[in-house]
Amino acid sequence: MKTTLAHHLAGLPGAAARPTHWLLPLLAALLMAAGAAPVRAAPIGQFSPYAGSGNVSVFDAALGTGGWVGSIDGLVDPNTGLPMPLASVVLFQVDSVSQTFTGTFELSGAFDLDSVLSGLVSGTVTAPDILDNGGQFAIDYIVLGGAGVFARQTGFGLSFLDFSPTASPDNYTESGLFVLEPAAAVPAPAPALLLLPSLGMLAWMRRRTAAAGGDSPGRGSDC
Repeated sequence: MKTTLAHHLAGLPGAAARPTHWLLPLLAALLMAAGAAPVRAAPIGQFSPYAGSGNVSVFDAALGTGGWVGSIDGLVDPNTGLPMPLASVVLFQVDSVSQTFTGTFELSGAFDLDSVLSGLVSGTVTAPDILDNGGQFAIDYIVLGGAGVFARQTGFGLSFLDFSPTASPDNYTESGLFVLEPAAAVPAPAPALLLLPSLGMLAWMRRRTAAAGGDSPGRGSDC
């Protein structure tokens, strides 16, 4: 004969006055709570080598302000795993003394304008007069967020951009790598919270059973 938890409880002192039907909701609650907290694998970054080209526009060479507009190919769509074409817009300011620059960027889907990545750029340039005579930008991208297929994504990118003011039709080419983190999962409810409704029902059933036992003739109280 199988020995169950109910049998063990039945052998305890005063168990005759303790009905075991309350075990069912408790066990159900425990099983529900155990299944509500699955083990999640650590996020794995999505590596996307890419290349692009476009045009740098110099707003004010003396102040070091400018930007570029172009296109890149190779960044992976998180939903399909396939490369998707993106439009690239960057605004920057170069410090000719330190030969560094900072700015902002936005990448948007060429055929899906609602899918956007945005963040900050920074890096170094090869010459203090790069905006007049050209040179190379070494770029660090920090992805702060996104929308559409890139919703809640973060990450970083590294690239090199070669700028030649007299080149045509595009005066720059760029190649690099983006690493994007998957969107954060929605946290599951805490198992303790899932237990509360069943425990409340259990307490109500115990009180009702105790009250019924007190009204029954010939039944003594538990010690």
